[in-house]
Amino acid sequence: MTSTELDPQRYVVGRRAVAEALESGAALEKIFVAYTVDEGGALSQLRTAARNRGVQCSTMDKRKFNVLERQLGCAPNDAQGVIAIRPVREALTLEELLTQALAASANPILVVLDGITDPHNLGAIARSAEAVGAAGMILPTKYSAPITPVAVKASAGALEHLPIAKVPRVSEALKFCRSQGWRVVGTAIPASAVYTDDVYGGPLVIVIGNEGEGLHPSVQAVCDVLVEIPMSGHVQSLNASVAAGIVLFAAKSRRTES
Repeated sequence: MTSTELDPQRYVVGRRAVAEALESGAALEKIFVAYTVDEGGALSQLRTAARNRGVQCSTMDKRKFNVLERQLGCAPNDAQGVIAIRPVREALTLEELLTQALAASANPILVVLDGITDPHNLGAIARSAEAVGAAGMILPTKYSAPITPVAVKASAGALEHLPIAKVPRVSEALKFCRSQGWRVVGTAIPASAVYTDDVYGGPLVIVIGNEGEGLHPSVQAVCDVLVEIPMSGHVQSLNASVAAGIVLFAAKSRRTES
């Protein structure tokens, strides 16, 4: 098996991420456990959960397991001796995601990523999105971090719960969302509003941009409102995942109050 034969999106890496996948009901084909890994505690529970779900747990030679880790781009000990393989996850169309979100809630939240290329940031943003009850995420097909094992692990399992839609152009996707009655709030510096302002009503799309370049101008132009997080220190910007968490929880708080 060579690295070119591996589709990273088919693998779930790490004990917690695999346990979350089992708990969420995600389809898993097999779980690999590295030989000599401590079988007590959490791993024993994971094996029990896998058995209850009818998912095979297979012990893998430590050397082969390490090769698989490297092929998936994992840092040493990232996998904690556990890697699962699953069927290819099909992304939804934008229309399917909007329909599904509105069927579940009258005022859902969706998160759009514009220029987020770091899998750690993708995973961390997904974690915040799932924590506030977001109905899904929208990712561009190009210039976006892929959903790799690193992203899944950084999401602490959130990517197992969040529906994903992929779109060719973020700006066109946002225009379609607006045409369907969704309010689009983007994050930018400078902006016309502060993140704590009451701007989060109705079916809501929150757009997060790259911390270096921010939102693309064509994306900013489509937003109903742009919000910023005032900075008091010497640094002028926050990590994208930190900013996303702040804005998402501000939106959740505002919507709870209203």
